[in-house]
Amino acid sequence: MKPFECASFRNRQGLMLHGMLHVPDPEVARGICVLMLSPGIKGRVGPHRLYLKLAERLVPLGFHLLRFDFYGLGDSEGELAEDVLADVYNTIQGGRYADDAIAAMDWMQGMHGVRRFVGSGLCGGSITALHAAARDRRIEALLGIGLPVVLDGGEVNWGRFLTEQQKQQARRGLFERLFRPRSWWKFVSGGSNYRVIWRVLLQIAGLRKSPPPSAATAVMDDTNPLFAPAFLDMIDRGSPMLLVYSGGDRLQSQFEEKFEARHRDRLGDGRRGYRLHTIPQANHIMSAPEWVADLCETSARWLQEELR
Repeated sequence: MKPFECASFRNRQGLMLHGMLHVPDPEVARGICVLMLSPGIKGRVGPHRLYLKLAERLVPLGFHLLRFDFYGLGDSEGELAEDVLADVYNTIQGGRYADDAIAAMDWMQGMHGVRRFVGSGLCGGSITALHAAARDRRIEALLGIGLPVVLDGGEVNWGRFLTEQQKQQARRGLFERLFRPRSWWKFVSGGSNYRVIWRVLLQIAGLRKSPPPSAATAVMDDTNPLFAPAFLDMIDRGSPMLLVYSGGDRLQSQFEEKFEARHRDRLGDGRRGYRLHTIPQANHIMSAPEWVADLCETSARWLQEELR
């Protein structure tokens, strides 16, 4: 793979954004750029250099790969006005950085003549890609890595929105922790979040029932209201999508219960227009080498099959 080169361009607010562009050899170049959008408030490298590892696999196949810092993050200009991290995450899930992604495509088209794009990124990067695709048809495919369906309510609200699969996992986890001295020490020494534990225990035990469908339910539901329209739009226009989820976090069960189950009338019995791949036991950031290898190989195979 050729060394990457610096990329600098302005967004629609006039702020300078900085990043790196990986360019394939001309003889294999496909004229397609994978936008690896920053995850949450993390920078363009990704956790444990994940985006560089993906670049090492995808660029030799002929894909450009652009990764950059959103405004207010990393080396890019701008500031974040929020004081609470959960508020920042919610704005990202609402499309805060979609215009930055569009500015990146404008720069790639103007400077490198690339007009075809794959939106991608881990977690907040993938939801940003989905929002950008809803606004700009140059994104013709989505590689969602840990694509979130819900808004971020903060740690104290974790127990309010458990899926059925999470309840089963929590039951098993609580039983296993009963035999761990470290867990008991954390509990008695004040290191646990007792409010969260109490809510989770009540919900698992069935003493805290979910409210019946009503206007109040809609208020308590943490599902991102912008997710379904954007995702269904990509299905309707025939844009291929691959969703890669970690088996060790809750994002896949949220997708299945809070999106798929609610839109069976549109999706039918199968997964029309998208594929779902699970990496068993992987954590959210896919930090183990075997999890990274699975992600890279699955992504490379899918991109070559879907994008000619």
